[in-house]
Amino acid sequence: MKIDGIEILGITCNSKKVREGYVFVAIEGENKDGNDYIDEAIDRGAVLIYTEKDVKNKKVPVKKVEHARKKLSELLNEFYDFPSEKMRLIGVTGTNGKTTTTHLIYKIFKKAGYKTGLIGTIGTKIDEEYIPPTLTTPEPEVLFDILNNMLEQGIEVVVMEVSSHGLKFCRTSGLKFDIAVHTNIEKDHMNLHHTFDDYIKTKKKLFDNLENNKIAVLNVDDEYAVKLVQDNTRPLILTYGLNNKATVTASSLEIGNTISFTVCLQRGLTTIRSNTVEPLEFKAILHLLGKHNIYNALAAISVALIFEIDIDVIIQALKEFKGVHRRLEKIYEGKYLVIDDFCHNPSSYEAVFESIQGMEYNKLILVNAIRGNRGTEINKDNAKVLSTWFSILGVNKLILTLSNDVVKDKDEVKEDEFLAYRDELKNNNIEFQVYNTLKEAIKAALNIVRENDIIMLLGAQGMDQGREILYNEIVQ
Repeated sequence: MKIDGIEILGITCNSKKVREGYVFVAIEGENKDGNDYIDEAIDRGAVLIYTEKDVKNKKVPVKKVEHARKKLSELLNEFYDFPSEKMRLIGVTGTNGKTTTTHLIYKIFKKAGYKTGLIGTIGTKIDEEYIPPTLTTPEPEVLFDILNNMLEQGIEVVVMEVSSHGLKFCRTSGLKFDIAVHTNIEKDHMNLHHTFDDYIKTKKKLFDNLENNKIAVLNVDDEYAVKLVQDNTRPLILTYGLNNKATVTASSLEIGNTISFTVCLQRGLTTIRSNTVEPLEFKAILHLLGKHNIYNALAAISVALIFEIDIDVIIQALKEFKGVHRRLEKIYEGKYLVIDDFCHNPSSYEAVFESIQGMEYNKLILVNAIRGNRGTEINKDNAKVLSTWFSILGVNKLILTLSNDVVKDKDEVKEDEFLAYRDELKNNNIEFQVYNTLKEAIKAALNIVRENDIIMLLGAQGMDQGREILYNEIVQ
């Protein structure tokens, strides 16, 4: 790759990674300003600098750009020779359901014989190879390297989670998505977006970038779905949901320890190859908990139909799907049951509580990690949902934890966040115990659990190590 006749050997926004022949993109971050490291980058061998600021009198050319983050992604895309244009790329965005939906799509496509890649919250899969996670949507230098690696290994289809952080910080700029999937939109990440309107507009960017005749798959039951394609006539639109207006819907729902339903394609749909799939029906079975997983399955089925995947393959893939790490996951089944879930916002708590409502148990013990560094509003709202369901579920014990033994500084619970959570529970006369560490909280639950009880481990980053601690305590 050459820029203005200069041979480019690499691109980075981290001055420590600069080598001879690299481009350095100076990005002003929350804690550090890349512009302060331009001289270091040049000393390390940078041959070209991009920045949003007026920088002069340097030993190498400096180009001023309007948006450095976007420029970084665009440069990396060109450096790796536009990898997304040589594969089919499916992006899944939404507040909840991204991880399960992407894994369902991955499972179906693998079953159909496609060499498939997956990028998301709990890691990357290059066909069968697993790479541990960094971010839900990785930083551009990682993301484009992964896509290039996938291309070199013959991957045909990539499905990836596209987070609001990823869109806000332009990590996916330059990527060409064939399909953009919307799961749902609820208030979340207000510490980043500040307003709900900005959150929706950020999610909308994924759909705004769809080119002519690419496909937007929308959950029609979500009131905000239409906003994602507002003033955008380029993509074809396919809707799914339990609403009878949806193109792909479900009937005859049976929800228990497994889920079964009849998938109904109510009208013909246009495929990725511009063919038509005529209306049809088939029965699907999922070994998952919760009504919300019907939505995740319908989204995945919609994508599979767009790719003309055989119905029998879809049915078998759904039946074989074993679920996703920390998504209503049964992590211990003995005399009692332990379920683990990555609850992080009000709607995810609602989905979990609704899912276990029909389960049989003696006592229900909740161990909940308060969400750190996400603001008071989200914690108050989470506590409000918990308070509403407390008596409905007949919760016998509520144990809260700050998880100070396991969380990093960026996920540490601030005092005002804890007080917001605590006060909401107190206002609703909910009794609880609080432990500073996750280990203490889990030990407290294990000390009182008895036969036929359920322990639920709930929370985001503060509960990520809950399973490991639980297993260690059980062994002891």
